[in-house]
Amino acid sequence: MTVPSTDALLARIADLERQTRRTFEDAQREADAMFAQYQLSQLLSSGAGLDDLAAAVLVEVVRLCGAAGGALWLTGPGSVSLHLAASLGPPPSAEPLAEDTNLAAAEAWSAALPLGTVIELGEGPDSEVLALWAEPPDPRPLDPEGLRVVQLSRHELAVAFRSAQLRETLERERHELTAIVDGATDSIVQVDESCEVVRINAAAARLLGSAPEAVLGRRCGEVLGCAAAGGHGEDACPLAEVIRTGNPIAYRETAVLGEQGLVARVAGGYYRAAGGPGGALRATAILRDISAVQALEELREGFVATVSHELRTPLALIRGYAETLLHLELDPTQQRSYVERIQQTTERLTGLVTEILDITHIEADPLILERTPVALGSLLARLRGDLAITHPSARLEIETPQDLPPLEVDAGRVGQVLENVAANALKYSPAGSPITIRAAVDGEWCLVTVDDEGLGVPADDRALVMEPFHRARNVRESAIPGTGLGLYICRRLVEAHGGRMWLTDRADGRPGTRVAFTLPLLPGRGRPGVVVAEAGRA
Repeated sequence: MTVPSTDALLARIADLERQTRRTFEDAQREADAMFAQYQLSQLLSSGAGLDDLAAAVLVEVVRLCGAAGGALWLTGPGSVSLHLAASLGPPPSAEPLAEDTNLAAAEAWSAALPLGTVIELGEGPDSEVLALWAEPPDPRPLDPEGLRVVQLSRHELAVAFRSAQLRETLERERHELTAIVDGATDSIVQVDESCEVVRINAAAARLLGSAPEAVLGRRCGEVLGCAAAGGHGEDACPLAEVIRTGNPIAYRETAVLGEQGLVARVAGGYYRAAGGPGGALRATAILRDISAVQALEELREGFVATVSHELRTPLALIRGYAETLLHLELDPTQQRSYVERIQQTTERLTGLVTEILDITHIEADPLILERTPVALGSLLARLRGDLAITHPSARLEIETPQDLPPLEVDAGRVGQVLENVAANALKYSPAGSPITIRAAVDGEWCLVTVDDEGLGVPADDRALVMEPFHRARNVRESAIPGTGLGLYICRRLVEAHGGRMWLTDRADGRPGTRVAFTLPLLPGRGRPGVVVAEAGRA
C-alpha cells in the first residue's frame, strides 16, 4: 500500500477546503436570495403608500444587486409616460435624471452608464422601469443572483406598484367624494335594506337639528318624521320603494320634521345602489329644503292677489266717476265732489305704486344713505304739517325731551319711516283717537315709540307683519285695505341705519299697538349709561 506524500495530502486538504468554501458561498447566496425575496414580499404586502413603497423597494433592490445607485420610473393611471418615483445615489453621468420620460429614453440613458442596466417591470405600455448602475471609476459588476431575484419578482413588483397607485387613487377619490357630500347644501341621507340610517351629511344634520352620530342606526321614518310632518306614511316611504323596486325616483315632494320640530317641505331624488359587504343594498335620498321657495310662492300669489285687488278697486272707482262726469249733467258742486274723489283715489294708487317701487329698490340695489346731522324735532314738525294736509282730523301728540341730541341719519328716509308708521297707526285706529310719538336717549341711540289705540297686532303676528305682503289676521278679516308692505319698508330703512324695529303692547296697558325703533345719534352726543327700559323689547 502506497502512502500519499505530504504534498499530496496538503493539496487534497486545500481542494476539500475550496469545495467546502464554494458550497458554503453557494448556500449563502441562496440564503441571501431567499431573504431578499422575503424582504421584497414583505415590502410588497405592507400596503404602504406609493412613494414609501417605491423608495423602500429601490433601497432593497440596490442592496440586493450590489449597485451603487438606482432609479425607478412609474406610469400614472391612464398614462403612458414615465414619472420618476424614487432615486438613490448620484448617477455617474453629467446628464440629470429626467422627471418625466419614456421607456426608450430610460433605456438609452441607462445604456450610457458604466455597467448600467434597465429592468422592465410588467409588460406592455404600462410597464414600469427600474434602472441600476455600478460604482465608478472601477465599477464592479452587478450581482447576477440579485438581478435574477429582481427579474423573477418583476411582475409582482409591477402589480404591487399598480395596487399602490389604485389605493391612492381610491383614497383620493374617497376624500373628494366625502368633501363633496359633506359640503353639499342639499341634505343627503343613506339607509340600508332595513331603512336604518347609515349616513347623513352636515346639511341633513342641520336640517334635522341632530348630530350625525345620534341618528345612525335608527329607522329613517323616526329620524325624518315624515308621517308626523304630514309628508307621507311609512307604507309610502320613497326610500323603501326604491330598495324594493330598484327604480329611481327622480323627483318627489314630502315633508320632514326639522330643527325644534318645525315642519320643512323638501323635494328630492331617491336612488338605490349596492354597497357594503356582499353587495348589500342601500338607498340614498338627496333632499332640498323648499320651504323658503314655497313661502316665496305663497307671497307672490298673495302679492298678485293683493295688488290686483288694490288696483282693481280704485281703477273701478276712477272709471265710474269719470263716466259719470262724461255722461251726466251735474251741477258744479257735484262735479267738484266727483273730481275730489278721483283725486283721492289717484293718491291711493300713487301710494301703492310708490310702495312697490320702494320695495323693488330696497331689494334690488344697495341702499345708499345720505347721512347728515338732523334734529328729530324738525322731522316730527314736518310730519305734523304733512298730516294736517292729508289727515286734517288726525290727533298727533309728540313728547320729546328738549335736550334730545341730533341724529346722524338720512333725513328723507327717516321722514319716510315716520310718515309710514304714523299713517299706519291712523289707518287702523278709530277716528279722532290720538297717535302719540315719544323719543328718548338709549345709550348711543335714539329710541322712538309710536302708540295708537287701534286694532292691535296679535303676538304671534308681530314679527311676520314686518315681512313683505304679510298682514295680521285680525286686519285681514277687516275691510281695511292694505298691501302689507309699509312696515317692511320701514324696518329695512331703520336697519339700513343700523337700528332695529319691533312691535309690542302699549306700556300703559291700553288697547292698541306700540311700534318702536332706534336711530343713531350723532357720534359723541349720546349718553353712555343712560338706557330706557322698554317692555317687550326684541
